[in-house]
Amino acid sequence: MKLNKLILPIAAVFFITQAQANPYIGASYLYSEYQVKNEDTDFTDENSGYNLYIGYQLHPMFAIEAGYADFVDTHKDFEHVYSDAWLTSAKVMLPITIFDLYGRVGVGHFQTNLGDTNDIYYGTGTGVKLGPVRVALEYTMYEAKVIEDSFSLSAEFHF
Repeated sequence: MKLNKLILPIAAVFFITQAQANPYIGASYLYSEYQVKNEDTDFTDENSGYNLYIGYQLHPMFAIEAGYADFVDTHKDFEHVYSDAWLTSAKVMLPITIFDLYGRVGVGHFQTNLGDTNDIYYGTGTGVKLGPVRVALEYTMYEAKVIEDSFSLSAEFHF
C-alpha cells in the first residue's frame, strides 16, 4: 500500500510532463553589437542578422533549443568582419497566462574572422503565446570574440 502511494505521484508527474512536451521551430531577427580587436583594427559597431532554431519544450517551465545564428557579415575599415554560430541552450520559463518570462544559458561554436571559439551565452526575455504561435523579445549577452550582445524579435510555431 505504501509503495502505491509513492509510485502514483511519480507516475502522474511523468505522464503530465509527457502530455505537455512539444517540439517547435523558430526564427529571429537579431540586432547585435560587435567589437573587432586585432593588430590592425579596433572598432565597435552594430549589425542586423538572423537566427533559425528548433526546440523541444519538455515541461511548461523548461525547454531545450539548438540552432544557427548569423550575427554579422560586413566590410569595415578594409576588413571582412563576420560572425556566425551553432548554438544550444536550456531555457527556464515562468508562464503567466498567455505571457511568459524566461532566462536561458547555452554554449555555442562561434566562427569569426578572428578565429573559431566555443563560448557560453546567456539571456533573458519575455513572450506571448497565441495558439500554436509564440512571439518573444530577448536580450542576450555573449562571451565570444566578436559578438558582445544582441536584441532579438522571435516567432515560433509549436506543433
